[in-house]
Amino acid sequence: MDSQLIMITINSEKFGRICDGVWRNRAAILSGRGILSDEAALLRAVYWRLCKAGVAQGQSMEDCDEEQMLSVYQRLVGSILTQNARPPFDGTLYLKELVRRSVDESRGEHHKTRAVRSVASV
Repeated sequence: MDSQLIMITINSEKFGRICDGVWRNRAAILSGRGILSDEAALLRAVYWRLCKAGVAQGQSMEDCDEEQMLSVYQRLVGSILTQNARPPFDGTLYLKELVRRSVDESRGEHHKTRAVRSVASV
């Protein structure tokens, strides 16, 4: 029997909800990120949520190094959206916002840590 994979389409509103859901769940996502950067882990979560929603068929990326992962997941998510977004939309802005939030949060934590160390050394 030849099985066929049927993939559904996604619109920008649903994609935005997926990205927002990833952001809301970032603590759990980032705690299990392994060697990935925070940003790559968040995009990996977007990718797998697209797969879970039936928009794409998941593939393992275990052989990529940390720097490759962010780029790989950006391309994967972009490819999924190119093929399945209806009406067509560019998900880049959503992904950039997700990454920006992560970077801003990391910088904030870094500055808080430095401030605590400065106060502790006084």
